[in-house]
Formats: sequence, C-alpha cells, structure tokens
Amino acid sequence: MSKSSYTVHKLEAVPNKKPNFNLKNIADAEDQVLITAENPKYAYVAENQGRIININGVMASGVLKMTSSADYYDAYGLKQKTKVEVAAPKAAPLKISLTKLDDLNFSDELFNPLTTGLAIDQFLSNDGGFMPGSNIMAAGAPGVGKTTVLLETLYAVQKQDPTKRVLFISAEMNQLDMARYLKRFPHWGQLPILFLSDYVDQDPQAVIEQTLQQGWDIVLTDSYTEVNDTVKEACNMTRGKTEKWFLDMMIANNQGKNQTKKYTTFITILQLSKGGTFVGSNKLKHMTTAMLELNWKGNENSAERYMEFSKNRLGQVGHKLFFDFTDGVSFDTKRYKRDLLNLELIEDERAKLTSEEDSFDRLFGAVPNESDSTPAVEVN
Repeated sequence: MSKSSYTVHKLEAVPNKKPNFNLKNIADAEDQVLITAENPKYAYVAENQGRIININGVMASGVLKMTSSADYYDAYGLKQKTKVEVAAPKAAPLKISLTKLDDLNFSDELFNPLTTGLAIDQFLSNDGGFMPGSNIMAAGAPGVGKTTVLLETLYAVQKQDPTKRVLFISAEMNQLDMARYLKRFPHWGQLPILFLSDYVDQDPQAVIEQTLQQGWDIVLTDSYTEVNDTVKEACNMTRGKTEKWFLDMMIANNQGKNQTKKYTTFITILQLSKGGTFVGSNKLKHMTTAMLELNWKGNENSAERYMEFSKNRLGQVGHKLFFDFTDGVSFDTKRYKRDLLNLELIEDERAKLTSEEDSFDRLFGAVPNESDSTPAVEVN
C-alpha cells in the first residue's frame, strides 16, 4: 500500500457513545476510512484533528501505519475561508492647491551666490558662483580629476568667506587616501570630511542624515553610487527606495530644512558605466539643477582637461572651461574668455548675415523676374 494522505472529519456522535471519525483521501474523494472507537488508532486520530493523517500501509497485526503532518497545502480549505473580501476604500478627493509666484516667500540668502573668487564663478551661473539650494551632478571619465577640482572649489568658497560651511562626504576614499591628497594640497587640511568607512558598524543612513541636519552651505559627495550602495546594503533597502531617500534628503536641505536653516547646495559626483553614461536613473538627471561633465580633450589621459555643462538651469551650457593640475588646480581663464568672445563674434556675424539677407529680399523681392513678366503681343 502506497502512502495516502487524508483529512480528518468528526462524525455526529450517537448518544452515550464516542463519535466516529471519517478520513477522506485528499487525492481521491471516494477513498474514505472510518475510524471507530474500537480502532487502535482512534486516540491518535482524535489527537490530530485539523492535521493531515498519512497512512503508509498496514502492520502485521492489521493496524494501520499512521503519521501526521501539518496542512501545508490547505487541504481543509481553512485559509480560503478566513479570507475576507474587503472592499477597496474609496479614494479621498484630491486636494489640489495652486501656487502663485507672487505668494512665494524666500529668504534673500537664496539669491546670493557662493563665490570662489576663481574663473569658475562665471562658468557656474549667470550670477557668478554656486547658487544656494541647487544640485549639481558631476560626471566624468576616470582619472580626469573630478574629486580634485571640485574639492578645490569647495576650499575656495570657504576661503572667500570663512563663515560658509562646507562638507565633503567620502564613500570612496578613507583617511589614508586623503592623507596622500594632503601632501599635494595642504590647504585642504581644515576641510570637514565625513568618511563613511569610519561607520561600518553603524547605520550609514542615520549618520548621513544627522550630519546634514547640522546645516551646510555646500556638500560635495563622492560618489552617488557608493553612498547609495552603502545605505542600500546596510539598511536592506531596494535601489529605488535608496535613490528616493537620497533625492528627498537633498530636496529637504535645499529648502533649508536643517538646524541652521541653510539652503544647502549639493555637488554630487557620479560614476560612469563602461558605455560612458552615468550610473543612476533618468529621474536623477531630470530632478537636478545642472549636469556637469568633466572630460579629456582628445585621447584619454591627454594633457588637456575640461568641464562643460550639458544642462544648467542657472547658467549657460556648451561652454568649455579648461583646467590643469600643473601647479595645484588652475583654470584657463584667458582661454575661457577668448572662447566666449569668439562665440559672441560668431553670433554677431550670423545676426548680421541674417539682417543683410532680409534687406536683400526686401530690396529685390518686388522686382519681377523675366519669367514672371507679361509676354509681348505681336502686332501684324
């Protein structure tokens, strides 16, 4: 006899007698076994009501071989019975509030640029410098110097105005890595740095949030991918939720929701994939104020490096600012101004040509062509 599984069903008791049990085969409804009070397995069956009785054969004495197991596959149908259909709650009517720009009230500090005193100020925005409450994503080829040039601008902001609070969040480099930088750039010695590697046994999400709550004018993060991966793994979050947390955190601090009510500007370094695209969703690209690209001119690791905005809501795009590390960090101011002047000259020339074309059309547009003139009539 092969193993068969049965559900236990208690039958209606006869007065002054113990109730019988009916075992029903789960796979074959016609296969049923009656267990009376005289059956040696009666007590065993009675104790296992609500469970599955497995019959594995018959012993030499004629007694059924039985074992029991939990009802893993809901043979009794109890799970289905306990399911209560709950009507979906009616959606509450949406409360939509329209905003008029005249009703907005912001501090004047939001419109005062954070300047570096370097050529990059004119490049960053039309107002000259980093604008409070903005978000710049910086992507570039490996080794082009993203961290170096952006740390220098961070230092320059603080040097220009020592009251400005700047912060560097490093998820890629540890203290030893930064010590090597300090030999080349000793003036970075007083920049406050949050090394996430110092908090491997703590909640990195809480560490970052508590640090940002102190209020900062500019925060440089290296890099977006490493910070998000660190939080994702430590806090068991999905990539989508981690990205949402990162963006919500930036927006809250953009709006001055921190202890010192600073309209924090974020500069976030992005990693590039092998195909040259940044690592992150398009939501990240669309929600940012500016996309800054740093690259080599010509072949990789060539002598010339430049930065260029592909998107900038606060300034111009498509203009290259060259920089190098020959003597610290320096920007090619003359070349940048010359390129801007050349662009202005080209635009002026284009406008002049357009104007001359319009004048020519007005002057000669009224003169009929020979093909348009009325043919002469022959006189006999």
